[in-house]
Amino acid sequence: MAILDKLLGIIEDMTKKLDDFVEHGYDLNNWRDQLALMHALQVQVQAFIDLCQRLLSNMGIAVEGYSGIARRLREADLVTSDEESFVKSLVGFRNVVVNGYANLDLNVINEILRSRSYRRVLELTLALRDRARQYWDP
Repeated sequence: MAILDKLLGIIEDMTKKLDDFVEHGYDLNNWRDQLALMHALQVQVQAFIDLCQRLLSNMGIAVEGYSGIARRLREADLVTSDEESFVKSLVGFRNVVVNGYANLDLNVINEILRSRSYRRVLELTLALRDRARQYWDP
């Protein structure tokens, strides 16, 4: 299986797991739910970031660090300015969760889950696949 398809599969799987949590209920005051949900969000976002890096690499576009991914996607006309902002927010979210720069506000996590805005990661991934089909792994 090609790397981009594998990463897409991870994003789909994490989205489904998050949907299951939301549909069956969760309690962010319960440390198990809290850790499971934060980990699922982290894995989903990391897979998306890795996918973007690989896609840009397939296009011959170099990116140093995660911070330049959104700009490079926009310069390649793969995302809109709104989507560029969303990608920047994903990178920021990932940095907070992984590096612990600050305590993650559980109200933010709850809003992401309640609004199901995590699904936007999958939607953008599918849009990128359609927009850059010729650069998707063979």
